[in-house]
Amino acid sequence: MVIFFAKLNLESVELLNMYGEEAAFDKMRASILAFLKHNRNYEIEEFKKDENGNKYPVKTNFRLMIGTKKDDHIIGRIIKSTRLFYKDLNATTNELESHSVPTMEEVTFYYDANREMVAFHTRLRFGRSEFIDAFEALVNQCMEENESPLRFTVNLYNEGMDIKEIEKELDEIKNIKELKFKFRLPNPADDIMLEEIRERVTDVAEQLKEANAHTMSTVFDTDGKVGLNIKADEIKKNINMVGNLTQGISAEDATKNSYAVVEATSLKGNVYTTMEKRPVTTVVPDGASSEEFVTACKDTIWRIFIDKLHREESND
Repeated sequence: MVIFFAKLNLESVELLNMYGEEAAFDKMRASILAFLKHNRNYEIEEFKKDENGNKYPVKTNFRLMIGTKKDDHIIGRIIKSTRLFYKDLNATTNELESHSVPTMEEVTFYYDANREMVAFHTRLRFGRSEFIDAFEALVNQCMEENESPLRFTVNLYNEGMDIKEIEKELDEIKNIKELKFKFRLPNPADDIMLEEIRERVTDVAEQLKEANAHTMSTVFDTDGKVGLNIKADEIKKNINMVGNLTQGISAEDATKNSYAVVEATSLKGNVYTTMEKRPVTTVVPDGASSEEFVTACKDTIWRIFIDKLHREESND
């Protein structure tokens, strides 16, 4: 069983004030723990088409189940309930007929409050993107129910990319129709990064501070047949901004935490994004116990941050 990881990030200009107040981050983390409640529901409705082009609504419910809640973590499940549509042969008419049955899938998660990271597995009909969207929605719903102004995004945690690797990846995509860059104020979960930012924000984060903004996006689009020229100065400027978010945050740190996101769409509709590149994972045997699952989650999160500490010490 593969375990994935995702990072929670506060989406607010309040981060600019919080950088100078360590207690503010503790308060933010405590509010998430306090407000995430057992048996909360999040529902979406999508419209799908049948073979005749007729649209029909499909409702999907995500239920948050809290198993264990401590001062520094939550162990729980999200249960997905929806309907599965299929076709069956009518023995009398020999015609295919559409049917549906209720279906449920559950995913177990481990949320580390101090590192603002959630670890989770997946199911055949409950994938990682769907879990991340549901967890984000449930967190923000709980914030809203408790009249908290805080809102969060949740993004898949990956190994990160440097500038040269991003340039190489983009260069290998034929005929890029659309190229998006998104930068957000960093929401650091380790003391080293926070200490760097506490001294002062620089570069892109300084621009965001001046504009009183928490995110900034740039989009390049073309209707040409040969795609965008990724060697253009303005595009190269945005690529380099990934490595210049602010002092103390490298391009690898920015992309692995989704403080900077690069997304390219080819003329054929293929999508590439730094968020999905080399996700951090660990593996436990199928049928692993709850204790084995939690231990694997804790160990991997610990390694993520201890490895960063060792890298920083070696650079010094």
